[in-house]
Amino acid sequence: MFMLVTVDQVRTALKLDSGESDTIIALYISAASRAIVRHLKGQAGDLLTIDSPPNSPPDDLSSVPEDIQMATILLTGHFYNNPDGDPDHDWERGYLPRPVTALLYPLRDPALA
Repeated sequence: MFMLVTVDQVRTALKLDSGESDTIIALYISAASRAIVRHLKGQAGDLLTIDSPPNSPPDDLSSVPEDIQMATILLTGHFYNNPDGDPDHDWERGYLPRPVTALLYPLRDPALA
């Protein structure tokens, strides 16, 4: 799996008890992580020190910038709380939720956007 944060980080941030399935949480983290790497495009490799995003996760999660970690946790939380999609239509199709893009926007290279 491609993960930019750990299951324990997500559990703590989302205040999930141990009764929740680690397997599904890990899938949500992996999906969120890949979405964020795709959003960052070419900058992802430099920011995360990885060779072929989104196919090779970082070796050391402690090197993942905090704003990328937080964006991953927020998006994972959205997937967890809204498994059927975006019921409130909080963002446009093909884009990420506004709080996530607010964290990632300064990291993107405008020429690649």
